[in-house]
Amino acid sequence: MTKLLVLGGRFAGLTAAYTAKRLLGDKVDVTLINNTPYAAFRPGMPHVSIGVFKAEDLEVDLATALPAKGIRFVLGTVNAIDAKKNKVEYSAPDGKKENITYDYLVVAFGAKLGVEHLNGWDDYGSSVCEPDFATALHEKLEKFEGGNIAIGSGVFYQGTLKPRGKYPENWASVADSACEGPIFEMSLMIPAYLKKRGIMDKTHITIFSPGEEILTDIAKESRGVVKSLFAQAGFDTVWNFKLKELKKGEIVSEDGKTIKADIAIVLPPYEANDAVKNSTPDLFDDGGFVVTDEHMRSVKYPNVYSCGDSNQITVPKLGFLAVMTSRIAMQDLANRLGVPTKVDTYTPEVVCIADNPLEGFAIAVNDTTFYGGDEKIAQPSATNHIKKELFTKYFMWTNGDMALDKYLASW
Repeated sequence: MTKLLVLGGRFAGLTAAYTAKRLLGDKVDVTLINNTPYAAFRPGMPHVSIGVFKAEDLEVDLATALPAKGIRFVLGTVNAIDAKKNKVEYSAPDGKKENITYDYLVVAFGAKLGVEHLNGWDDYGSSVCEPDFATALHEKLEKFEGGNIAIGSGVFYQGTLKPRGKYPENWASVADSACEGPIFEMSLMIPAYLKKRGIMDKTHITIFSPGEEILTDIAKESRGVVKSLFAQAGFDTVWNFKLKELKKGEIVSEDGKTIKADIAIVLPPYEANDAVKNSTPDLFDDGGFVVTDEHMRSVKYPNVYSCGDSNQITVPKLGFLAVMTSRIAMQDLANRLGVPTKVDTYTPEVVCIADNPLEGFAIAVNDTTFYGGDEKIAQPSATNHIKKELFTKYFMWTNGDMALDKYLASW
């Protein structure tokens, strides 16, 4: 039986494992390695930070969910990929190093949150990118009685996309931030939370970005609307702010600029996974992301696929793109293993919903301008909030099996 090994249990890894098993059944033995025993629904972590959910409400137990679909689950942290020997080294929970071989590999362990690039992070940093971060931020916000809040993103250590994969030029570009959707979402949620607590009038909010302005991956017109919303809310905005250090009461950029911040809510710097430095070098580009063709197949090692954030092709780093790339990769694999399957065409699009659950509305974004297209929708409505709620319930109900995602993304 063909051995398929999937590295990572987030959107990309789960979609790859579930799709492979659905398409190939007993033709494939699927094993998934993840560094936590659960898969967190990360689009819900901002909601955790303001007390709408608890983190454990949004976690799928992988040791139960995966075997139920005929997929083996291994708890461990990937240390290295040897693409020449078809072997992966990982560390088990007890620290023991193990090796596992494969016929086909899916690299879906995502990127790394490079908090070590930020001096003072442990003392003064806050985020919503992981369950423990979101929970800690909620505790901090519950104690907050007014002052200054800064919301923004760190630098994206992306490299220069060299060598470049075999796909259309417009599919991937160098970006300032890995994804500023959570920043926009928090700019909606935090004021609503502070109003609920009666301390918004005691708080000043600053939005910052490492780029020329925020959300440079969507249309200029949509960015203009967002900036107008910030101005109407009385927010300060600071662009070209490359965060370097967090201190008590302020944050500092690489060039010495400061922003007052009693609480700094940050999308940390994104960079390549730690395993990259120990792995076969020519599997990756100069930023540590896997170089692939349009079917997510490595250009150097045809039995290796890369999906989601670990792939050079996915810019910005979005759950929507993670699911799409995984589906395409496993459709390609099915054909290679003798199961005729239509392979979807990769059509990159910025798709997200910035939710404001405390005030019952959300802004849905569908935008292709970053890729040379002309779709530029940024629509606020109560219906979009309901869509976010239903999407959350769908993920949890299916244990992260996003089989219907391509039909639901723009509904």
